[in-house]
Order: sequence, then C-alpha cells, then structure tokens
Amino acid sequence: MKINEILTEAANPAQQAAIAISMKKANKKPKNKSTELEEEFDLIESIINRLAEHNGVDAEVIWEDLDTLTEDELYAFAVTSEPIMESQGVAEDWQKANKSDKTDGMSQKAVNAYRRENPGSKLKTAVTTKPSKLKKGGKASKRRKSYCSRSRGQMKMHSISCAKTPDKAICKARRRWNC
Repeated sequence: MKINEILTEAANPAQQAAIAISMKKANKKPKNKSTELEEEFDLIESIINRLAEHNGVDAEVIWEDLDTLTEDELYAFAVTSEPIMESQGVAEDWQKANKSDKTDGMSQKAVNAYRRENPGSKLKTAVTTKPSKLKKGGKASKRRKSYCSRSRGQMKMHSISCAKTPDKAICKARRRWNC
C-alpha cells in the first residue's frame, strides 16, 4: 500500500507529498502501519539528512525551511532534492571557488569543487608549464596544443584581438596556457 493510497484526502500529488512531509516532521505515523509507507517516510528523512550533511547545516534547519515551501515545491522536493540544493547555492560552488581565487581559468581548487558536484568528471587544470619544458608528443604537450588551437578558432570566430583587449577571459586563459 503506497502513501498516495492512504492519503486519499489529498487532491493531487503535491498535496500528498506535503501531507507526508508534514506527518514525518510531526513524527506522526499513519493509522495503517504498512512497511512500504514506513519506508517512504524513512526515505524522506534520509533525503533531509543527506541535504543537511551536504550543506553543512542541521537537519532541523531544513525541516523549518520545508514549512515555507508551497505544495508544488514540496512535491518537487519529494520527487527530487534538486530545487532545494540549487536554492542553497550548491550548483554554483565551483563557480564561486573559481571567482574567489582570482586565477585566469580554473584553479585546482575550482576543479576540485567542480568534480565534487559532477562525479566522474575528467576536468583538469591548464597546462601552465613552459612549452620548452614539455616533452614533445607528451600528453601535456598534446593537451596544450589542442587547447591553443581551439581557443585560436574562438578568437577568430569572435574577432578578438588580445593586443587590443588583453583583459578578455580568453586572452587571459591563453596566456595561462602559454599559447
């Protein structure tokens, strides 16, 4: 028996999710003690705990924030936790790290933050070694050559001259890559 079968007084899934979350918050159990229903309540609690751990806050803070959400937002939360995570700035973590370190291009700190948000990512920092110090035909040399040729194409496509506008992001990045 699912939660939506028990909570028949709700008119739509958003209301059902809101009722389930409010019942869980109030530590109320449904009259019919179904194991599936208890699993759904435990799932809601585990989502809250994971969000709290991920954002470094107490779970009670998130429970209080749930009170301020509309029924549609509660439903979105019950289905996925993305809206709440985005509203707390989790999606912008690597961009914040990148801006704060004042590095042209992505620093190692920003790359690490990006990898935490996107597990399995193969993003790497710039090859900042001087071309004369790189081994010819080596991995780093090929990455550098590839980036330089791609960025040169972007500069041509957008008619960017680094001599005239050296503060453009692409010009700074090309200098970092020793292009």
